[in-house]
Amino acid sequence: MRKTLSTTTVARLLGVAVGSVANWIDSDQLKAGRTPGGHRRVAVEDLIEFLKRQNLPIPAELVAGSPRILVVDDEVAVTHLIAETIKTERPDHEVLEAHDGFSAGEMVGSWAPHVVVLDLRMPDIDGFEVCRRIKSRESTRNIAVIAVTADRSEEAARRILECGARVCLAKPLSMAHLLGEIDRALDEAPAAL
Repeated sequence: MRKTLSTTTVARLLGVAVGSVANWIDSDQLKAGRTPGGHRRVAVEDLIEFLKRQNLPIPAELVAGSPRILVVDDEVAVTHLIAETIKTERPDHEVLEAHDGFSAGEMVGSWAPHVVVLDLRMPDIDGFEVCRRIKSRESTRNIAVIAVTADRSEEAARRILECGARVCLAKPLSMAHLLGEIDRALDEAPAAL
């Protein structure tokens, strides 16, 4: 049996008015059924699909299951290596890749990762700005950011930690160290994640 939510619960989860939820249902943007008493109910799966289509963040309460890790680096070979290592060593983790700051921001909003492994030096939107944006929003501030960089300067490490990253790891990466940091981030995550 699919889990369903009332329009009041959907509104609370999304931080919108109940009327907005009703309008989405009435305009066939959001699927809903009705109870024998006539009350609307929205299946969790349908709500998640709606949020993805609208490019809106998915509240952590809706997403159960595997830890989600987003790997962000403009060097495709690096993201593949990190992602494949995580998948091999932690097969229960879901891993996605982004190759620029803009894509990373979209994926953070739509996929709600628990941990972001984030390169600092990328064209256009760099890792510092991606981290600032993650940490500045109520819906994403609990996402753990693990920074990685070839820049071994104390200045780079200080700046990214000030942006809200939990740690800054130097490239070339020790995969064992990275996996340990991911494990610690997931262990220390707020209960809502």
